[in-house]
Amino acid sequence: MQVLSVEAVVTPLDDMIVQPFTGRVVRQILFKIAEKVEAVEFAELLSSKAPFKPYSMTPLYFNGRPLFKDKDEAKPIYLRRGREYVFRVCLIVKSLEFLKILLGFLGYLELYGSKKVMVSIRSAEIFDESTIGLDLKPGKCVTIRFETPTLLQIPKIRKHSKIVRYMLFPIPNLLIYSLKKHWNAYAEDKIKIASWRANYALVPLDYELKPITVMYDKKRYIRGFVGWVMYRVLTKSKKLLETFGKLLKYGEFVNIGKSRSSGFGVIKVSVQS
Repeated sequence: MQVLSVEAVVTPLDDMIVQPFTGRVVRQILFKIAEKVEAVEFAELLSSKAPFKPYSMTPLYFNGRPLFKDKDEAKPIYLRRGREYVFRVCLIVKSLEFLKILLGFLGYLELYGSKKVMVSIRSAEIFDESTIGLDLKPGKCVTIRFETPTLLQIPKIRKHSKIVRYMLFPIPNLLIYSLKKHWNAYAEDKIKIASWRANYALVPLDYELKPITVMYDKKRYIRGFVGWVMYRVLTKSKKLLETFGKLLKYGEFVNIGKSRSSGFGVIKVSVQS
């Protein structure tokens, strides 16, 4: 498995009102890029019906803050002419042919029929699954910041059960369960370690979280939590340290939890030196 990570800058040429969750704006930009460079395979990837999508994106960021609208906010979200907005998209790629899409990130695009934006690349990197990981050490702390609303699925009682439940707190086994399912859908080196072991290896030490309901479109609202949690690493098992370090770093690429491909569940992970 290889992951292509692209960070791009969007500069509007006009003021414009955009969707209340700006991950939808990013998705529109990506389809415009696919159309611009005639990247049929990229467009198909973005339209994937797979349970674990082979891509993820962030919303637009301005001054380090993701742009989305709380359900109680009355004002719409404006993108202002001349300001720089940033987003990241990560793709699970099968070949280097996907690199041609980078050409689409250079130049002008039209949104909403007539509004123009300039797109440029800030950074682009490819990561092989064998190089993905964090250096977790016994006794040290790891902090996870949940930058956009996150909702974690509880494992089903039975594999084919239609009952789905979600949790508004990042219990370690739910983090690892979410990331392991996505990893195993695409990686060659499958992870078999039981998710429950994370509850004994990563113990919450401090946190600042709040539940939030955001407006996705005119009819749909999505609830999740944002904030941060600090965990202390309480295992000496090299296998667990390597596996959990790999999955947490992978989470920075693919996001975590429900609707991760649309820009929910964006995380940043830092490890105490």
